[in-house]
Amino acid sequence: MALGVLLVIATLIRVLNYKGWERFYYASSVCAPGSYPVYIRELYFILPGKEMASFNDDDVKSFMSEWGKEHYFPEAYEKDRLPLKLVVNYASYREQKFYNDTLDLDQQLLLETFRAAPKKDQEVELYDNKHGLTFLAGLANDGQFILWLRGKNLEKVILKARLAAREPTADDTYINGGRVTKKQYLTTAFEDLNDSLKTVFKNGFDAGANYIDTPTHYIRDNERFWKAGVNDPK
Repeated sequence: MALGVLLVIATLIRVLNYKGWERFYYASSVCAPGSYPVYIRELYFILPGKEMASFNDDDVKSFMSEWGKEHYFPEAYEKDRLPLKLVVNYASYREQKFYNDTLDLDQQLLLETFRAAPKKDQEVELYDNKHGLTFLAGLANDGQFILWLRGKNLEKVILKARLAAREPTADDTYINGGRVTKKQYLTTAFEDLNDSLKTVFKNGFDAGANYIDTPTHYIRDNERFWKAGVNDPK
C-alpha cells in the first residue's frame, strides 16, 4: 500500500515538473536586412529549468536574409515550455560594432497567445504534421531588435528594443580556434560577404534606415496561401 502511494506521488511530481499544459510546438528563426549584414555569435531562448532553445540562423549566416522573412522550413520536434529570456550576441558589419544582451520576455502575453491560437485557428504547420506558432527575431541597424510571434493571420510584436553597443571581451573575439583582435575578428566573420556589396555599403546605401518600424506584410503575403489551405509561412 505504502509503495503504491509513493508511486502515485512520484508520478504526480513528474507531471507537475513537466507541466505539459504549458508546453507548445514552436519554431524560431532570425532575419536581418540585406543591407545590414550581421554575424551571430549566440541567439537562443532561456526556458524554465535552465533549458535552451536555439534559433535557425542559416539565412543570416549566408548573408541571404531579408527583413521580416522567416526560415522557409520551420521545425519543431517536441513541445517546449515557453521562453523566459532571450540571449543575443552578434557583430554588425557596417557599424563594426558588437552587441550582447539578455532580454526578458512577457510570460503572460506569450501564454495567452499560445493558448488562444488553436481556438482562433492561428496555428500553422511546422514539421511532420505538428502545429504551433513561429518566433522571428529581427536584427537591424544601430542595435535595433524586434521579436515577432506569428501564425495564421497573426503577427504580434513580443519585444522591441534598442541594444547598446559594447566593446568585445576576449571571449567575444574567439574565432576559428583562437582569440584575435576586434578588427581581425570582423574581417574573418565577414570574409564571405560579396566584395561588390561591401563597396555599395561603403558608399552609404540604405544608411539610416528605420527597419524596426517597417511593416513586414507577413499577413498580406500569406493570406492567399491560408485561404487555399496551405499553412506555410513565407
